Amino acid sequence: MHLRPWTLGLAIHFAAALIVTASPSRAQDHKYTGVAKCKTCHKKEPIGNQFGSWEKTKHAKAWSTLESEQAKEWAAEAEVENPQKDERCVKRHVTAYGVPDSLKRTRFDEKDGVQCEACHGAGNDYRKKKIMADRDKAIARGLVAEPEKTCVECHNDDSPAWDPERYTLPDGTKAGFDYTQAMDVIAHPVPEGYDPLAEGEED
Repeated sequence: MHLRPWTLGLAIHFAAALIVTASPSRAQDHKYTGVAKCKTCHKKEPIGNQFGSWEKTKHAKAWSTLESEQAKEWAAEAEVENPQKDERCVKRHVTAYGVPDSLKRTRFDEKDGVQCEACHGAGNDYRKKKIMADRDKAIARGLVAEPEKTCVECHNDDSPAWDPERYTLPDGTKAGFDYTQAMDVIAHPVPEGYDPLAEGEED
């Protein structure tokens, strides 16, 4: 059976990925709330409706794509029986993979795919408006303001979907991932001048 290049070093990559996943770069003393909680504020138009932007991305559908024919084809090449049950696949398609349930709030659901907190960090301690209004305070409580290092934990050549020529850099060279261009695709900014405290406090 012919195997794609990504499967050749799978055992080594898998072991390394487990270490990264079990010990993420951000501190794991913060609890995950889940996108259902994030959207209580971030689906509103005054703040920019980040939830609506996220819903249109592949991140939002990351879990369900593991049921696709393409996923099954790649899984078969790697001798994976079920992509939704194999750690090698699941770790890229859910948020807070490997994090104990004690650090997830009741409404958190892995099947919501690559959620807000996959990039921005576990949000229970920075989610309130009075914290989010102060960027430094929010970062101190777990907010990941610049998630580039987080992105490349999944967007790398260990993925069967990796295309080393997907992006064209300013100098004309090709790259499999470019943070700046990728962020443009999933842009979800807060409107300039927005005051998170103007509408009062949220639970």
